[in-house]
Amino acid sequence: MARTTILPLDPNKRKAWCSTVAQDSAKEQYFSRMIGEEGSYSAIVKKTDAEKGASDELVTALVAKLRGAPVIEGQKLEGREFRLQHASHTMRINEFRQGVNVGARIEQSRVGYNLKKQGREKLTDYIKELYEEVIVCAMTGARGVGDEIQHFGLEYPGYPNPLRAPDMAHLFVGKAGDKVKATLVAGDVLALATLNKLRTKSKKMLGGQPDKAVKISPTSMGGKKVNILSVCPEGIQDIRDDAGAQGWFEAQKALTTAIGKESEIFKGGAGMFNGVLVDEMETCVKFNDYGAGANVPATRSLFMGANAGCIAHGTKGMADGMTVALDEDTADRKHDAILFFEMIFGADKSAFNGMDYGLISVDHAFTAAV
Repeated sequence: MARTTILPLDPNKRKAWCSTVAQDSAKEQYFSRMIGEEGSYSAIVKKTDAEKGASDELVTALVAKLRGAPVIEGQKLEGREFRLQHASHTMRINEFRQGVNVGARIEQSRVGYNLKKQGREKLTDYIKELYEEVIVCAMTGARGVGDEIQHFGLEYPGYPNPLRAPDMAHLFVGKAGDKVKATLVAGDVLALATLNKLRTKSKKMLGGQPDKAVKISPTSMGGKKVNILSVCPEGIQDIRDDAGAQGWFEAQKALTTAIGKESEIFKGGAGMFNGVLVDEMETCVKFNDYGAGANVPATRSLFMGANAGCIAHGTKGMADGMTVALDEDTADRKHDAILFFEMIFGADKSAFNGMDYGLISVDHAFTAAV
């Protein structure tokens, strides 16, 4: 009787591995719950045009709001009509590859655990961290100097999209937003007052490109319209330490009393105050050259509204449209086993006419962890 056999290198087996690794990586990313389809109010938008294999470059158009006085009785409309003003944002996608050599059969025979399984697990972790770091660096517009960015050196310029520093209209420096890089002091840590000022700043962006910052629309999280402030762990601690009648715990207690466990403190965010969801982001960008003496440690938090950033994948040539292609190979005449992956990917913050969109970069000092 004929017998069906699935060999170790059967492509269906690799497909199962590919799906598992890709899904696990996406599921564990910080930004995964903020990513939505085009047209949504998600903080990060996933563009899908490149998945059809048409191009490695994606262009998004922005039509500015109309501004000006209306034509009233006794005035001619001809020659006074508005004209549409357009701006565009271009981002690219490109290849990322890496692999792990798990050794030969003799190495496997010397240990009591599965080396290939370990290799797959570590590749999953690596892909997750790689995604996170590419997105974080793109959104902050810098690599910084901190150890939180593990896979890119200090001279990382951004890939495949160059890192772009925030424009002055979308940069908030210090506890009250009244500082610049050279005047930041160690006491300029995040506080509840910072959240209020950020919310007000976002409300005063009234639109009208090219001379005005475009209005920041709140993002949708759990069915509620909020702005998100993604903060490093030290920044979260500074906010929580901002005690008093209007302090963090009092605000959370009042929120929980008002709406019960609908409070964001029970939904993965650190907490919510005055419509701002403050969320902890472990992968963050830090600096060591702020202040008059260029020696004040600082970090950059991200105040995000809808469509603050975008990501895209290219899946042309990858089996079944998967965003990450994984495979196995051998080296040294089939002596060593190699596990490797390839993905075509890109991330960028949204920007039009040289101005960030849906994002305020918040540079502040922080209390160092002990």
